[in-house]
Amino acid sequence: MTRFKIKKLNEDSDYEDSDLEWWAPGQAFAWFLRTYKNGVLKTLDLNPLDAIEIGDEGAKALASALRVNEALTDLNLGGNSHIEEAALSIVRVERHRNKLTSLGLLYCGIGPTGAAEIADFVSVSGVLTQLDLGQNDIGDEGTKALASALRVNGVLKSLDICGNKIGDAGAKALAATLRVNGVLTDLNLSENEIRNEGAAAIAEALRGNGVLTYLWLWQNNIGHEGAKALASALRVNEVLTGLFLNSNRIGDEGTKALASALRVNGVLTKLVLSRRS
Repeated sequence: MTRFKIKKLNEDSDYEDSDLEWWAPGQAFAWFLRTYKNGVLKTLDLNPLDAIEIGDEGAKALASALRVNEALTDLNLGGNSHIEEAALSIVRVERHRNKLTSLGLLYCGIGPTGAAEIADFVSVSGVLTQLDLGQNDIGDEGTKALASALRVNGVLKSLDICGNKIGDAGAKALAATLRVNGVLTDLNLSENEIRNEGAAAIAEALRGNGVLTYLWLWQNNIGHEGAKALASALRVNEVLTGLFLNSNRIGDEGTKALASALRVNGVLTKLVLSRRS
């Protein structure tokens, strides 16, 4: 495991070498957060560089440190693979700490059960505005849990659940939530397994949704029927400004329907249909 030596602040706020041993990154930053618990560090990005991962122990150490740290509001652990339980320990602490406004858990090995626990946290969080759960394995069941949480959450603006093996059942659950949610502005469902039925459900929700501005659906299995449903929604939707449908199978028929919808839509500024579309 790659380790480095952390430096401490002296009384004049300059860095000086400590007599600490060389530590793994997660443990080192956990020490920092504990020692300077009243400090000013707001953002901590531990997405691995050069294949250096913090591992379970590092993530657990960070969770423990957050119990006494009041300053950190933005934490990214994305790319640290197979740390589901350690990541959940951070979520458990945050339920009571209630300080993080952004949490990144991309590629962290989160499954349906872990997603359900995160959803439970989302349902009570009053500050979290951005959540990245991309490239995990939450599936339809985890998506349903998140959809349920978003029915009562009043602050989350951005949700990324790309690459999570989400099918039509998960898409339908989210669609039902989009009918009543009044805060989510950015939803990434790319690289999933959503087909026409799921796309049609989302399209129907877009008819009445008044806040979602960006919707990513690229690289799913949406055909021309799903595209036609989305086109119909674009005729009446007045807020969506970005729609990404690249790498689907909408064909000429779906493309023509979308082109026709753009004749009357007055807000969409970006529509992506490249590659397999």
